[in-house]
Amino acid sequence: MIRVGALWLGAAERSARATGRRRLAWMLTLILATLVAGGVAAIPAHSSPSASALEPEALARARVIRADVTARYRHAPGPKLGVTEATSTGVVESITLVTDWLEPSRVVPADNGIYFAICPVRAKCPYPARSAAWPAEASLPRRMALELALRAFAETSVSLVVVALPTVRPVWLVFERDDLLATLDAPAVVDELASSLAVIDPPLRELVNRLTRPRLFVPLPILPPPDDTIYAVRLS
Repeated sequence: MIRVGALWLGAAERSARATGRRRLAWMLTLILATLVAGGVAAIPAHSSPSASALEPEALARARVIRADVTARYRHAPGPKLGVTEATSTGVVESITLVTDWLEPSRVVPADNGIYFAICPVRAKCPYPARSAAWPAEASLPRRMALELALRAFAETSVSLVVVALPTVRPVWLVFERDDLLATLDAPAVVDELASSLAVIDPPLRELVNRLTRPRLFVPLPILPPPDDTIYAVRLS
């Protein structure tokens, strides 16, 4: 009995490893397609829309937030950034987040979300030239994205905010309301983010890093999306 049990466990472990290798190979194929095709820079507007839960007032408010944040960051020291888009994510049913190669992916409903896009001022987006693009690790665009998300959650009823960073290849920050707001005092953080952009505040920089780095994802270029979802893999 013991030997049979051990053999069964060994077979199960080998099967799990094989499944993991197949999933990894599939995802690597998709990532290779991203590198070849240049990726997707935006929620595809031509996808079949699902029944959206997004309130018209939320979209209108998101566009006000876009204008407010752009006005502030245009006066920041150094290269200037602006928010070029504030649209609904409801053109697809969901975003499928892959956070670990060997773990099941997580499906996030997209019917009640806002998509923002950050672009260098005077650059051509969604693919800014390498000379104008920012690295995904750059602090200022991630700070801007965090402010967009927190203001959207505070001022509207949206449950999802996706922010495209001003990178050469598509990189998104994906914020979920319950997940983000459970870890912080949102009004206090918004006040901190609204402080002078010229001031280098190490605690605030660390807070931005903590809240944004685990939420960096690379969207995969599957157009039209299968099952009305967009796959995105965590940027390690």
